[in-house]
Amino acid sequence: MLLIRSIIYFFLAVILASTVVLGLWLDVCWLQDKLGEVSVTEILQESILAVIVFIHFKLVKDSAHMRECHLLIGGFFLAMLIRELDGLFDLISHGSWVWFALSTSVAIIAYTARNYRQALDDLARYPLMPYYGMMISGLLCILVFSRLFGMHLLWETVLREQYVRVVKNMVEEGAESFGYVLCLTSSIGYYFYQRKAEHNSYNERPTE
Repeated sequence: MLLIRSIIYFFLAVILASTVVLGLWLDVCWLQDKLGEVSVTEILQESILAVIVFIHFKLVKDSAHMRECHLLIGGFFLAMLIRELDGLFDLISHGSWVWFALSTSVAIIAYTARNYRQALDDLARYPLMPYYGMMISGLLCILVFSRLFGMHLLWETVLREQYVRVVKNMVEEGAESFGYVLCLTSSIGYYFYQRKAEHNSYNERPTE
């Protein structure tokens, strides 16, 4: 049974990774898009972030353990989602996404601060949990690797007069999308791990 679940989990990860590449292909080859604010790739990234936020907020609601940790993680990805939706928030006011992300983050941090000892304990335990490594790898890919690898200076130096911005955008957005896939795969795996652990714990309770 464990082997079957592992195989299913692997193929789910393959499908997710293939989907973001398909999004890039549709943007560049079919839609002739330059990977701007409105593109298949951007929509996929926003959808992945929304699912990650939903998973962690659902764990806050359904799980008896690590609630503060999941609330903080969900809030972090919610701020990232708001950042990705900056074009939508620009309809309200240019750069207004900053205030929405900031207010959301402050509200969640203030809420968890009421039980800060438990929150700190949960955060200390989280690196010991399965799928943590995949989550960190995804965040490094999103926040560090894709940004550094997508620097204009790097691509202009390498390609010189053959520099085409869409190539740089495709590589940068592709790396970022892969990072989102890693974070989503980690969140899905952890959700089922947590639910199974709590189910087993409930069944092992001594009967009176």
